[in-house]
This record gives sequence, C-alpha cells and structure tokens, in this order.
Amino acid sequence: MITLSCADSAGQQRRGGERVIGGVEGLVLPGSGDPAALYPISGPHGKRYFVYKAFLAVASSAAPYATVSIVSPASATLYYGSSGGVDKLTGRALDRAMVAASRSRVRLPVCGANYTGYVGGIIVAGPTWVIFSVSSPHEVTKRVRVSIGAN
Repeated sequence: MITLSCADSAGQQRRGGERVIGGVEGLVLPGSGDPAALYPISGPHGKRYFVYKAFLAVASSAAPYATVSIVSPASATLYYGSSGGVDKLTGRALDRAMVAASRSRVRLPVCGANYTGYVGGIIVAGPTWVIFSVSSPHEVTKRVRVSIGAN
C-alpha cells in the first residue's frame, strides 16, 4: 500500500462537482473511457503499460483518511505521491520506476475542512474496466466500476 501524508497533498480545494465515491472525488470522470486519455509508458522488461492521470480529492467527512483499492483487474495499479515525487517519476528513463513503485491500494489522509487533493494515476496494461473499492473508518465501503480507456 502507498501511504501518503498531508505533506504529499496538493492542498485544500472546494468540491469539483464530480461524483464522490466513499468520500473520494476523481475516480469517475467524464472521458475516462477515451483511449486517447491513456499515456503509454515502458515497464520492467520492456512491457508496455498505460497511465491514466487522475487527481483524487478526499472529503473531510472521510477523516482521518480514505483508502482507494483496486479490486480488479489484478494487473491494474495506482501511483500517487507528492507533486514533486510524481513529476520525478515521469519521463522515459523513469517509467519503470513508476510501475515498480505502484501498488493496488493508496491511503489518502484528510488534511483540513475542505477536500484534500492528491496527484497520480492509474496504471493499466491496456484499455480496461477497473473496479475500485473506497473505504474509510467512518464511511461505508463503496465500489465503483470505471472505464479506463475502454469505450
């Protein structure tokens, strides 16, 4: 699991108007099914992967944190971190490091009264449907199925 801290957040913001799942906004976005939204990268052993950039924001109602997990497919992973950390792992030479550092779960801490934002994305082997689970100590666990490049 990737466990983030408030120092990793992109700061506080108001709700963006997207669908909120278990206290997290940004998983269900218009256009996520468009294959053109996938950014190709090279993983270990030259295997090709695709990144779908998804800025996630966690509501204060999910305090102290929300955990986003990938239920399926098993090949899909998440990569989240500080803005500077994510930027350092983009570019041809570091794509493999991003794939290696990705995990199936990320914990997003609540850091204020508004939504706390985090940069990152979803790494997939190709266009697919991903089932996410979102849980927090004070919210009922929710699941959502999202198209990632799969119209």
